[in-house]
Amino acid sequence: MSEGKPMLNQSWAAVIFDLDDTLLVSRTIKWEQYRTTANRFYGFELGDDELALHWGKPFDEMIRELFRRSAPVEELIAAVGSLDMHYPKTPCAGAVHVVERLLRDGVLVGVVTSSNTEPAMHDLARTGFPVDHMLFVHGADATAAHKPDPAVFDESVALLAEQGVTPDDITYVGDSLIDLHAARGAGLRFVGVTTGVVGDAEFRAAHADSVPALAQLTSGRLRSAPRCSRRAAAPSSTPHGRSPAGAPKPDHRA
Repeated sequence: MSEGKPMLNQSWAAVIFDLDDTLLVSRTIKWEQYRTTANRFYGFELGDDELALHWGKPFDEMIRELFRRSAPVEELIAAVGSLDMHYPKTPCAGAVHVVERLLRDGVLVGVVTSSNTEPAMHDLARTGFPVDHMLFVHGADATAAHKPDPAVFDESVALLAEQGVTPDDITYVGDSLIDLHAARGAGLRFVGVTTGVVGDAEFRAAHADSVPALAQLTSGRLRSAPRCSRRAAAPSSTPHGRSPAGAPKPDHRA
């Protein structure tokens, strides 16, 4: 953890999380799934460089590019999905507790991710996150813009403004530099978590705070940030951003 820097605790008004490798262990699991899919269904090998090049893009775009447009995107997604039961995402250490702690302390919580919305909500619920108490879950299919474009947060910021929360009282927590650039461009605070491909040194070089594990976000060692004035918000029984129709399906991405 960067020393002497304000991080995150219950005095902050709102926290938005990235999903993959921030709340859920994804990269190591899904990269192996994608390698297997490419080999089994399309007869080619996927290497780390190719996976890294497309990891983090909006889900449908990432699938098209990873599998070299070998079939319509719906067929590619179905091929990947046929292996889902063998490659389930799992919670990052301490992540469920951190979200529960923030909600218990009255902090508004949301998710903005490059995964699609329904699969993201499904994976969060399946792994024990209190998704019904989050204010929103916004996937790549719910926003016209995508990270690192700061406009990816437009709908989230608007929803939080209805609760009396301004951008400088919102913290985005993510594992990548595109998370950082999107948050900064939108005027949000940012805390990196080094559970993805970006380490502490890279975050420090970008003048960003980071922690090695989400559990440190709510530790007693973190320095308090000023409490903002806002209206209390009741937990949402249906987070904003749910896809309009269809049953939730597991996601296969970042």
